[in-house]
Amino acid sequence: MDTRLATYLALIFLSAVAGALPPLLGKWSQRQLHLFVAFGAGVFLSATFFHLLPDALTADAGRWPQFTIFAGFLMVLVTDRVILARLAGTIDSPEEGQHRAIGVTALVGLCLHSVTAGISLGLGQSHPETAKVIFLAILSHKAVAAFSLATIFRLSKIPITTTLWMLAIFALSTPLGTLAALPLVPLLSDWNPAIPESLATGTFMYVAIMNLLPEAFHDAPRRPATVMALGAGIVVMAVLSSLGG
Repeated sequence: MDTRLATYLALIFLSAVAGALPPLLGKWSQRQLHLFVAFGAGVFLSATFFHLLPDALTADAGRWPQFTIFAGFLMVLVTDRVILARLAGTIDSPEEGQHRAIGVTALVGLCLHSVTAGISLGLGQSHPETAKVIFLAILSHKAVAAFSLATIFRLSKIPITTTLWMLAIFALSTPLGTLAALPLVPLLSDWNPAIPESLATGTFMYVAIMNLLPEAFHDAPRRPATVMALGAGIVVMAVLSSLGG
């Protein structure tokens, strides 16, 4: 692994750490944390519809991206509604159980996305300019994704030790995906990243629409502020995606 790639991976990891710190260290009210969730939902929606979805559907891969997007959505759906529903039912507080299920679902979806993004970065090493663009795209939303995860973990009152372990898994998922892909670079120099990117698109779509948006808007009196937070997330991610290529 060359110095440039090592720098990329270190910056991606540090970006996730920096994004997770504000929700964990600050003293936030439930209202403020829900506004953070709305901001995260805007980020995920914007990343899905302005960045991931157009890239996946315009790739020269036939109809495979459409099927893979749907597969990614269904995979997280089953994880959420079948497997994690049991987790929510074992917790005394229904609201706390719901938050924990949302947090674990978001973690699963985002880790899948991060691993596939890391694989794309690793396989892109045969084309340095392509690798640079992939790196900037990953870096543009890593911090805000970690911010959203940490916020949901605060709402669910998950013990801090468990929270730190889960955030560490998320922060390391992209570097691990990259390292796993490096031995395959000579074999897959003409590899098309549309398939794993499509899988990531489906997971992002589910987390944004089925988890974060309902959680952000479940308290009706706060909707005007929630809409503003949602819009801010959409704008910020749209700008970052354009800057990141």
